[in-house]
Amino acid sequence: MAFRAGQTFLYPLSENKIAHLWVIVTEPNVEGAFAVVSLTSLREAQDQTLILRKDEHPFLKHDTCVGYRFAEITGTEKLQEFLATSVARLHRDTEASILAEILSGFTASDHTRKRVRDFVREYRAQSKTQTS
Repeated sequence: MAFRAGQTFLYPLSENKIAHLWVIVTEPNVEGAFAVVSLTSLREAQDQTLILRKDEHPFLKHDTCVGYRFAEITGTEKLQEFLATSVARLHRDTEASILAEILSGFTASDHTRKRVRDFVREYRAQSKTQTS
């Protein structure tokens, strides 16, 4: 399966953990790597760089924030494995405008790990080069 920016998935799907909605925020690179970020409860969030309202995605039942400190770089093979073993399940895509806001938040948030911030920064720079 080919993954793309804007797709979302629920992870982890297990009896003793709460599933969060994760967003694929970059297109996979040539190695199949892409950045993902989870959405988390606004109640205890330290990072409120970007708050999504409950009507901005069907999964959201209340206002939620993007958990930039949980952002990770993963790959096609790993997500395929999660889906095949039912540890994750694809959900409805996020809108392009929301995806753009999430991408902007990677550099705005003080909580984004440097390696993830650099990965997203490089992706954005390459995307601008390709559209110019």
